[in-house]
Amino acid sequence: MTTVVGLSARYANFLVHPLLPGSGVCQTCCGPAKTGYPTCWPCHETGRILGTGVADTVVPVSLALKGEQYANELWRYKNTAGPQQQYFRTGLAAVLWRFLALHEACIAKHCAVPGFDVITTVPSTSGRADHPLHTMVATMVGVTRDRHRDLLRPTPAAAALGRGASSARYASSVLWGENVLLIDDTWTTGNHARSAATALKAAGAGSVAVVILGRHLNVGYGDTATHVEQARLRRFSWDVCPLRAWAHG
Repeated sequence: MTTVVGLSARYANFLVHPLLPGSGVCQTCCGPAKTGYPTCWPCHETGRILGTGVADTVVPVSLALKGEQYANELWRYKNTAGPQQQYFRTGLAAVLWRFLALHEACIAKHCAVPGFDVITTVPSTSGRADHPLHTMVATMVGVTRDRHRDLLRPTPAAAALGRGASSARYASSVLWGENVLLIDDTWTTGNHARSAATALKAAGAGSVAVVILGRHLNVGYGDTATHVEQARLRRFSWDVCPLRAWAHG
């Protein structure tokens, strides 16, 4: 019988733990930041635009490096068809399931809440009618499907906003203090995920944590190669806490 552990096992060969926030590492997205600055430039600008009503924490499952296997699969699960599409979607669903089963409680503790009442996804603004991430979270992943709700929708203004951050990009159903786990597949600038978190907070959410399947990085850009070399020094293990430099006991 196929299991979540079995389906996700091969990913340990190419997943890369993000570096923990600190000198040279963005305290928001765990990407490269200039020494002496708390965040990278995109996160700084997004925070300036959106203000204080953004996510309480952002937790990438892994780096997704341009031209490498994981980034390739995160593209293929949306852009292939037939058996190949199902293969990648099943694999990534297993990755998310295993990661949350091990680490969701730690993420909630980091946000100083007992748990997440609702789980939702960042909707597409590109016109994709049935986003595969929605399908995975709502129906495939056992630890999310019973708490999933369709909370977010693009506003009529979303198409004209390009890829920038804006509090006008999404609208959310009304919330009454529920803590929300917001899931997205990829993060390059984080503008969509943080705009979505802002909409959730504006609608009455309590804590909002964002889990990202892949933090996209291009090793050919600036000092990113050095950042990635440092990240690779820690061999990937499913048990390693995404918020601390040790495994869960």
